[in-house]
Amino acid sequence: DLVHSLLGGAPDVLSVIEGDANDLEILLRTVWLRKICQKEIMELITGYGELWSALIFSTFLKQQGHKSTWLDARDVLFIEDGETVIVDWNRCETHLKAWLKEKDILGNIRYLVITGYIASTVTGIPTTLRRNGSDFSASIFGALLSSSSIVIWTDVDGIFSADPRLIPDAVMLPQLSFQETLELSYFGAKVIHSNALAPALTHNIPILIRNTFNINCSGTLISNESGVASNSVVKGFS
Repeated sequence: DLVHSLLGGAPDVLSVIEGDANDLEILLRTVWLRKICQKEIMELITGYGELWSALIFSTFLKQQGHKSTWLDARDVLFIEDGETVIVDWNRCETHLKAWLKEKDILGNIRYLVITGYIASTVTGIPTTLRRNGSDFSASIFGALLSSSSIVIWTDVDGIFSADPRLIPDAVMLPQLSFQETLELSYFGAKVIHSNALAPALTHNIPILIRNTFNINCSGTLISNESGVASNSVVKGFS
């Protein structure tokens, strides 16, 4: 229904989704017959939503007259297979450069839609970045593409001095340093995970937290600068 209402049908997109749905049916039947769902199967299944979202959004942009294409992050984003997500930066850079060159992206495409959350192991097995994986993806690709800034769209106006659900007088912080944000995240702040901060911090790329449902709000800027309240003894509680 979404493809029909948003894209007016788009048979190519429908064909891809229907093919994936058939593959999913086979996978799920295998799980049902074996009564076991291995981690690799679960990781593969949970990634389909990202693939479809990127394909649909890129196709929509094309229909609006924009030069757009999309990238399956599993083709260029590789992580070590383990409990902790460790990015293989050298492998990622090599594969991303090759992909950009093969697709002749630079200078020809205005919008590159990249799947979030999903990746591949260094052996090529589909996997995910796990908790807060979409934000982590944004930061990783921001670093890989040498971005001037990273914008993370979420469902809150920004980072607050305390949880506004518990502290009604909490105020939104217009600017924080990476170190301040890491400390708030470590002690329980939910807006952004420390994993998502690491690539941006390493490459000194500012992160802007914005609210998808309140685009008039300027949000919170995270950078090396502490902001106007840098002389405050306390920035926030978490």
